[in-house]
Amino acid sequence: MIERRKDDSAASPEAKRKKKSKMKNKRRFSDEQIRLLESIFESESTKLEPRKKMQVATELGLQPRQVAIWFQNKRARWKSKQIEHDYAQLRANYDSLASGFESLIKEKESLLLEVIIAFPESNFSGN
Repeated sequence: MIERRKDDSAASPEAKRKKKSKMKNKRRFSDEQIRLLESIFESESTKLEPRKKMQVATELGLQPRQVAIWFQNKRARWKSKQIEHDYAQLRANYDSLASGFESLIKEKESLLLEVIIAFPESNFSGN
């Protein structure tokens, strides 16, 4: 079966008004609300308990669902940043180890060459 999508250009003027109205009503958090939410996020090690969520929502004049979603989004952003940080750390460690490995290979080749020069009659395979 073919699925049909609504074409926005064919939407009625009323539907367009509702969409604009919804977009207009979507409000951002104030700086003060964000400051408080950030400080709570820093102090809480896990998800907010329902009672604490209600308290924060009441204190900030928000819906509990808004607080829950803010924390959910913040945890997702934090996790993403943590993964980036961990990757950078692992990459630096890998680069250091790879560089050290290359140095050891060169040192081995140099030492093997010295042994071959010092003992030309011996048959060294280098392994």
